[in-house]
Amino acid sequence: MKDKASQSNQPATSTSSTTPTALETPEIELERDEFADPMYLDPNARLPRIQALRGTTPKQCGYFVPADQMAKAGWFNFDEKLLTTYTFEITGVEEQGFLTPSVRMLVCPRTPTLAYDRKATKESKQLVIVGRYLPEYKDEENIGNTQYFEVILLDEKNQPLHQVPLSYRASGANQATFATHWQAFIDEMTACHAISNRIAARGKNNLFKCLCVFCFTTVRELAGTTQKSPACKVANHEVPSLETWKQYFLGFNLERKQQIWEALQPAQPLIVPGLSGSTTPMAQLPPAQ
Repeated sequence: MKDKASQSNQPATSTSSTTPTALETPEIELERDEFADPMYLDPNARLPRIQALRGTTPKQCGYFVPADQMAKAGWFNFDEKLLTTYTFEITGVEEQGFLTPSVRMLVCPRTPTLAYDRKATKESKQLVIVGRYLPEYKDEENIGNTQYFEVILLDEKNQPLHQVPLSYRASGANQATFATHWQAFIDEMTACHAISNRIAARGKNNLFKCLCVFCFTTVRELAGTTQKSPACKVANHEVPSLETWKQYFLGFNLERKQQIWEALQPAQPLIVPGLSGSTTPMAQLPPAQ
């Protein structure tokens, strides 16, 4: 079941005999002061961002975190020698930052796939959401697809590269390929977990999904219907097996699990801006890019 192109990037196999499970390990109690309460959080605060960029060449295609966003995210190893200078095609502006074509990340969706009005968004310079993306929008040139996630980037040992989660807006072909590969990966993890525990492979919620390490590579390819242009697509992802799936799951270490849950807040409901019943303000989502 392994993706051949990604076998060399596998983390070292850990010994399962010393790894406690959630049932074996007591809850870790941490005494916090009153100001740790969510009531003190700013509902309009924005997270640092990560972008999927197509680049002017295949070598510049990948996921990019600008240097100022790295600082906001609390990057653990901020080495200027490792930064890449990226030139944005439309504006010609150059930015330094972290650029990688091969990504390891924890993923938590913040919205379903949304439909937005391209013309109104361009004119207002603000994302104009129509609602949930529907199949009939596929042939409408003025309707685009977009989706928001919060992610945590990891190194090859599954350690976080930063403290604060990154906000990621996926659109167009990038969103379609990212969402497709991520869902396939989650289905594979769910199947492996079910077989290992001899239970039915029923769908998991975000509490489980955000603990799964999604590893994938990108490619610069043409996308579009009438007018094709290059896009940053997810080309493939590492496929877990019954022997390796625990290497892609960070839920068996209780302290680590709680840290991830506190950072990504997977129990929060999905946001559908502009629709009745959505209590989360649009300000929590990044502006149109």
